[in-house]
Amino acid sequence: MPVVLPVSELQRNMGSIADQCHESKQPIYLTKNGKASLVVMDAAEFDSRFAALDELREREKRVERAISRGYDDLLNGRVRPLDQARQDAERIRKARHGA
Repeated sequence: MPVVLPVSELQRNMGSIADQCHESKQPIYLTKNGKASLVVMDAAEFDSRFAALDELREREKRVERAISRGYDDLLNGRVRPLDQARQDAERIRKARHGA
């Protein structure tokens, strides 16, 4: 459950709110006139979450590129039956591993 406090609470109790952020690693939502205004959280946790988000975005881009290449291969006739692809993959695997 997210912590929601009025922004005036931050002005009065900055130290304890900072401690709470560091301990919980969760964001604290601050409101002004009853509406969400700011979010405060531990800086290391913030950086960690954004790094994870960046990693997910990069992975998503790689998947999109792979799908695009596959679709392009399909449109241009660069495809083969599944059984043949499996046989080719097995042949390559054996050649690499000497089996």
